[in-house]
Amino acid sequence: MNNRSKFWIIFIFVLSFFSLSCEQSNKTFSEEETRIIDSLYRVKVKESKARMDSICDSVYNAEFPVMVDSIKKVRKKEILDLIE
Repeated sequence: MNNRSKFWIIFIFVLSFFSLSCEQSNKTFSEEETRIIDSLYRVKVKESKARMDSICDSVYNAEFPVMVDSIKKVRKKEILDLIE
């Protein structure tokens, strides 16, 4: 099978996949189901936010001093080059 045939097979597959995935669902939820979904969503968002904040803080605390040191090193070299 040559590359052109492979391309067209993949293209047709992707095109059909996207056309099938665009169908809209007509599913409606009752008021109780909507309330449950909403409260579960809020709990998960709160948990995720706390976890993401923790990860962000740990990365910041690990990387920021290194970045500041490297910027200081570059600026110091620039100053020394200007002086010489």
